[in-house]
Amino acid sequence: MSGADSTRRDSDESISLFKAALLLFALLFLLLALAFGTDRLLRTDNFPVRNVRFEGEFKHVTQQELQAAVMSVVHGNFFLLNLDAVKARVESLPWVYKASVRRQWPQDVYVRFTEQQLAAYWGDGAYLNQAGDVVRVKADDLPAEFPRLEGPEGTGAQVLEHYKSLGRILAAAGLKLERITLTPRRTWRLVVMNGDGQGRTNVAEGKGLIFGSRMPGATMAIVLDREQPERKLERFARVYVQSFALLASDIRQVDLRYANGFSVEQAGGQTAGYHDASGRTSIGRAGVANKG
Repeated sequence: MSGADSTRRDSDESISLFKAALLLFALLFLLLALAFGTDRLLRTDNFPVRNVRFEGEFKHVTQQELQAAVMSVVHGNFFLLNLDAVKARVESLPWVYKASVRRQWPQDVYVRFTEQQLAAYWGDGAYLNQAGDVVRVKADDLPAEFPRLEGPEGTGAQVLEHYKSLGRILAAAGLKLERITLTPRRTWRLVVMNGDGQGRTNVAEGKGLIFGSRMPGATMAIVLDREQPERKLERFARVYVQSFALLASDIRQVDLRYANGFSVEQAGGQTAGYHDASGRTSIGRAGVANKG
């Protein structure tokens, strides 16, 4: 190998080492700059949250309540803010149902919330919201006919679901479900109002007799068990429209806890039975089939 070739090879190796050293230096400089920038960006005292903006209905929740709720968690660096903590504090307000929180560049926090939509009274002093959760709020603007629901702890969603399904069945028969209770033994007890609530009395004549329908505003109780309550109530609703609507003033309680019939307790204490067998309908004072 000639001396010229050896010199050229040494020169190429020197250039390669120089480039590698230069690349390493550039990389180290970039890492130092990144570390310095990150440190500056994430220091607690730098880039503080400037504003917290709220968006929602503001029907029962006030701006002051929201600000007070998040005051203890909205502080320090904008990029280090715990959004979950802010969300939890907003949702801790009794009238707040759900909340979402996000950062809004450059240094603002944006909070969107929805208020509770009350669906019914629950027990003594509480309410159910649209999801069947128990909430305790002060509500002074509820309608007079607001429904009343009761049940064991943890059954709010179940009771609300049955209130809706059973209420639709009764409404088709001209009855209004005012109250529904699920007992500890899982028996359903319904308080039902008959009539349109306008103070009118419907009268029909037949074969020399005059039957006055129940005065609107009067109530009767309906008892159901856990076995197919909707199906049993549908059966009663059909018979009620056909046979009981004009005699409803005497009905005190209807017991639907039977496999193929029900009993009707009259205001005077007498009990009549309904039995459905082979597609035929019969009503009388005799007992009905065994409870299913």
